[in-house]
Amino acid sequence: MKKEVFIIICGIWLFLLPPSVFAGKVADTDVNMDADTLLCRRDSFFRESLLLYFRFDRSLIDSSYMDNGPTLGAFHVLLSNSTAASLIDTVFITAYASPEGDKTHNIRLAERRADAVKDYLSEKYPAIEHQRILTDPQGENWAGLRSMIEEDDSVPDREEVLMILDYVKDLNRCKELLKRLNCGYAYTYIQDRILPRLRNATVCTVQMKDVKGIALLGKIKEEERVFGEMAKERGADRLQWFHHGQSFLSARASRRPLFALKTNLLFDAALMPNIEIELPIGKRWSLNGEYIFPWWLLDGDKYCLQVLSGALEGRCWLGRRSNREVLTGHFFGLYAGGGKYDLQWKEKGYQGEFFIAAGLSYGYAHRIARNLHLEFSLGIGLLRTDYRHYRTRDNYQTLLWQENGNYTWLGPTKVKFSLVWLLTRRKAAGKK
Repeated sequence: MKKEVFIIICGIWLFLLPPSVFAGKVADTDVNMDADTLLCRRDSFFRESLLLYFRFDRSLIDSSYMDNGPTLGAFHVLLSNSTAASLIDTVFITAYASPEGDKTHNIRLAERRADAVKDYLSEKYPAIEHQRILTDPQGENWAGLRSMIEEDDSVPDREEVLMILDYVKDLNRCKELLKRLNCGYAYTYIQDRILPRLRNATVCTVQMKDVKGIALLGKIKEEERVFGEMAKERGADRLQWFHHGQSFLSARASRRPLFALKTNLLFDAALMPNIEIELPIGKRWSLNGEYIFPWWLLDGDKYCLQVLSGALEGRCWLGRRSNREVLTGHFFGLYAGGGKYDLQWKEKGYQGEFFIAAGLSYGYAHRIARNLHLEFSLGIGLLRTDYRHYRTRDNYQTLLWQENGNYTWLGPTKVKFSLVWLLTRRKAAGKK
């Protein structure tokens, strides 16, 4: 009931305020300005809500986390002066937890966060009476989650995620479906980019006392300057910023890779240096080039591993690409390549001046960090090589040619388990 009365009072005050008080730049104030005018302008800025963020499963106020430093500084400007603080009638705290984990635990976590902010303000600023600080813990912030996902074009499988949020009423079932959707790829993005912004406490101060004749010009001008700068950073639509909890993170940016550098971990384990470069072409196509270059003579020429090989592969990435990160998901490819080799194991060896391989490939790439992917692929096709078989003598220093031949293989010709590093460029928010 208190919350509804509070909202009605705030709406009436907003309606009565003159439009000029919402201007981004505050004009210089005359020293003899009427106190009511000063307080009205001051109230318009202090009605602005501020956000404090919390670490995962924590209720401790951490000034070094996200934007908490500037927020706590704004509290200090507002509340450190006892005279200015006495003008504030109500401090209203709404606390949330991100919708992950156990619902009952998250309700208690939101309560602890609200109490932590209340205790912080009442202990640090005794001018604010304890009973004037009201808390309203909300538990899991599902409405905020849906709003942020709807606004973020980079969320993988965004349409499917929104359908789950809209039509699955069992919240525990909803969490499980989000985690399982597309092998958890969408949930990983949500967990990294969105859920941290839902672990917050919203603090709103309201000044409603009728005090006249109080000279607060110096303090008010400083407070207006600080809050005016914060308002500019947030953008013109302050109410939208409040509802979605964006704070200084409201301006989003998406990233698109210029190209990707790769290494096949299976070849690395076999002491075969290799490198790959993949160029995205639009959202669905890419061109991948690879080069393998081990050139070892080991244990006094007893073992030889010398390979020079290159290949090109065109790839088509499957599924709807509008809401999926580039170079992730399932793909089919068409590849062709060749090279030369010298392979020796003790007294026996084979040399090939040239071999060729071509075929079809299938693979899957998954994001594991901001600019890192893991990729698996398998190629099936035709391999053809002409070779010369030899034996060694004179302590592996002389090669005796035994025979020439050729070899043809139809089946798996390559397997990859690659680490992928994306080099990206920033694309401004709102541009496609």
